[in-house]
Amino acid sequence: MKLYFVTSNPHKIRAAKTILNNIEIQSISFDLPEIQDTSLNVAIKKAEDAFSKIKEPLIVLDSAFQIKTLNNFPDAYASYVEHTLKEDGILKLMAGVTDRRASYIDTLVYIDKYGYQVFTDEIKGVIALQKLENDAEPYDNIFINNKSKYPVSYYDKKGDKLYINNTYKKLKSFLEKRQSARGITFFQDKVLLLKRRRRDKDTILEYYAIPGGGREEGETLEDAVIRELKEETSINVQIDKYLRREEYDKGVCYYYLTTYQDGEIKLGGEEKEQNNPDNYYEIALVDIKEVENLKIYGIGVEMILEAYKIYQNK
Repeated sequence: MKLYFVTSNPHKIRAAKTILNNIEIQSISFDLPEIQDTSLNVAIKKAEDAFSKIKEPLIVLDSAFQIKTLNNFPDAYASYVEHTLKEDGILKLMAGVTDRRASYIDTLVYIDKYGYQVFTDEIKGVIALQKLENDAEPYDNIFINNKSKYPVSYYDKKGDKLYINNTYKKLKSFLEKRQSARGITFFQDKVLLLKRRRRDKDTILEYYAIPGGGREEGETLEDAVIRELKEETSINVQIDKYLRREEYDKGVCYYYLTTYQDGEIKLGGEEKEQNNPDNYYEIALVDIKEVENLKIYGIGVEMILEAYKIYQNK
């Protein structure tokens, strides 16, 4: 996989390559307008603007610096404060202040054709009483990590310690998770679901599921939806619209609105072959008015209702 990193900062690139060591990382730079907003919204907007230009998977890392006693100032304006007040100005603001808690908030945004995913990390510490005189990254001369005794620049004048953060690890975990896809198919005011009943040790679990399953090697997510609907419910569908993805502990699920083409609705595939009282499957056409009362794991109910609005307006 190739992943573009919208930055010219060598520390960020080096940190990303260290953690994402199974991915090709390529630096790319754009003149992107920076909105005046929270660091989260700034990062998302940068990612969306950059993706609109290259249409390839990319990441953006945006950092905020927050000082608790100053109502989290400078927050997203950390870069502006760096060039105006500078470290000496911040120390003057903190003169006589006993609560010197501060944090770096890192926001990493990954974006591809399926949308963006946000990963955050907070590095907690305090503002030093005086700064170190080192040629270091912004705030490194006055920020003491909670795990350290002296400011960051005392240990690492290259600034790498601040850029090795958990957002890269979270992104790596996300990219390595099992991918699955589910298709939401309507028949007028009814939605096609699988009714499930299975034994979990001494407990019988009953719930509904949107048809779908894991993406096979060499298969697109769109192909997976069509194949899974055919295997599980015996019908042929076409992709109408990609909706959203959902990350959970062991995987990432992609939801699609699909349109019925042909075929008789009946249970098929492994669901039919393995059907037994302790692992029961049943085809269900459920009235849209009843969906909110169903037990469906994850964001299934939300996705069905969202898809139905789109289906009504076709």
